[in-house]
Amino acid sequence: MGTPQDETQANEIQDSNAVENTAPQLDDVADMGDDVADFGDDESSQTVEEELQEDVDFSSHSKEELLKEIQKLVGNSDVVKAEKIAKQIKEVFEPLRKEEEAKAREEFKASNGDVEGFEYADADAKAFYEAFGTIRTSRRQHFEQMQKMRDDNLKKKRSIIAQVKELIETTDDKGVMNKVKELQAQWKTIGAVPQQNAEEIYKTYGALLDRFYDQMSIEFELKELDRQKNLKAKKGLIERAQKLLDVENINEAVVSLNQYHEEFRNIGPVPKEEKDNIWNAFKEISDKIYDLKRKHAEEFKKVLEENMKLKQALCLKVEPFSTFDTDRIKEWNEETKKLLEVQKEWEAIGPVPREVANGINKQFWANFKQFFANKNKFFEVLEAQRAVNLEKKKALVEKAEELKESSDWNATADALIALQKEWKGIGPVPEKFRDSVYAEFKAACDAFFERKRNKRQEESKEFIENLKKKEEVCLEISKLVADKAAFDQKLLDEKAEAFFAIGFVPRKEKDTIVDKFVAVVEEYVGNSEDLDEKGKLQALASVFNHLPGGGNRLRNQEQNIRTRIKNLEDDIALWQNNLAFFANSKTANKLLEEYNVKIDEAKVEVAKLKDQLKVIRSMES
Repeated sequence: MGTPQDETQANEIQDSNAVENTAPQLDDVADMGDDVADFGDDESSQTVEEELQEDVDFSSHSKEELLKEIQKLVGNSDVVKAEKIAKQIKEVFEPLRKEEEAKAREEFKASNGDVEGFEYADADAKAFYEAFGTIRTSRRQHFEQMQKMRDDNLKKKRSIIAQVKELIETTDDKGVMNKVKELQAQWKTIGAVPQQNAEEIYKTYGALLDRFYDQMSIEFELKELDRQKNLKAKKGLIERAQKLLDVENINEAVVSLNQYHEEFRNIGPVPKEEKDNIWNAFKEISDKIYDLKRKHAEEFKKVLEENMKLKQALCLKVEPFSTFDTDRIKEWNEETKKLLEVQKEWEAIGPVPREVANGINKQFWANFKQFFANKNKFFEVLEAQRAVNLEKKKALVEKAEELKESSDWNATADALIALQKEWKGIGPVPEKFRDSVYAEFKAACDAFFERKRNKRQEESKEFIENLKKKEEVCLEISKLVADKAAFDQKLLDEKAEAFFAIGFVPRKEKDTIVDKFVAVVEEYVGNSEDLDEKGKLQALASVFNHLPGGGNRLRNQEQNIRTRIKNLEDDIALWQNNLAFFANSKTANKLLEEYNVKIDEAKVEVAKLKDQLKVIRSMES
């Protein structure tokens, strides 16, 4: 709305130019500048962009993530917003870079004794500051371009003003109206001028237009038609502004409203009787939108306060993690999962008041990072031990490689099995070498055992043939028994020699075939009528001497004979003891006779057994 001072200035312009009825037109021109003076782009845009920064939290980002974030901003058309975000990212990036540089300096000092000659090269930091510089340069260039454009617009509008002045001073009015209309159209397309020149340029332009219309004696209806057109356009803006009240994002609504104010300013004057009404209607809607903006800011502040309380609680929750310690990987991993769940809670909460944001973020992330620093130290020690384990396993691989071509099957197999046991006892190696070093060791072991299996398969065929041959020898002796052939010691020795000369048989058949051979030999010898007991034992002994553990078989034979002798002697003693209890009767005499026969037969058997025992003893000696 025009001020009393504006109206005084307008009257002064009217008096100085001696033109009647220009005050209404001049008031409308003043309205274009002063009525929107409180709704400039800079302040409102700045408020919106500052709030946008509060929704961004980069404090948990790593250097690499911060670099990616700032590189995304390069080339962004909203250079003001891009620079603000870039500054916020830089506040987080700088401590990380300094921390890494300090760590590198300490490591250099630990290795060299001092920091002389220390140089720190950080490709990420270089790329980061190049991106940051590009963003700032873009902002500076943007405002330089904006200023240049506004200066150019000022020159263009002053040129139009000069042309209007020339048209006012000309005496030839033919086509002048069209020229003025063309200049007005050009004026509307030119755009904003520097703010310090805006009021002066708009007032001068409006005053000249009023002078032109009066000088040309344009009828009031023509002016009114133009003003009605402007009125319709401003009402359209009011309708569009009214719809902004329903926009969900209040910040977007404010940006659009500022654009409408710029359009409102450039439309031109309206009928004087509508000037206050149209402006008040537009201002009323604007006030409502700004009230919503303030209300939103107050509610947002409450949200920030609540977020602050939630994050303070998480700061307390995360503190114990900074002192956690264990020597078990599983417990580190379990604790890591818990901490990452707390991080998810933190990231889901949202922003906090700007004045406490740095402090609360620092408190949370310091404990968070301390936990992972402790975890990294644990795994550094673990990796060092795994590196030692790797060297030990590589040494076993070399030993296995040396043994894999050996043909000393049993000794090498035992040696490789021992290496495998030693391998299992060493412990884990670094993850990236785990599969490869195991594959090398396994390949070496497998190569030997595959050769051993192939060799065993070849031997197995030979053993099966040997078994068949030994079974044929057993069948030949069994046939002698079946044919009741006379005993032939030389033939028996030949069969025994042939049997034992054949060679190995399958392990599981070894005892069976030997037992079968012994059985047929014993049957052949036992059925001989030409041999007494001593001869039979001597014949068996000649065979048993060829057997592994043949002496044991004689000793077993000896033990069996002793057992039989003892049992017979016990029976004789029992029977002799029982003779004393029989009464003198026909029945008793018969029992006495039977017992005496048993006793005599047992004594004869004992004598034979003792003779066999003497034969065995003589063969052993």
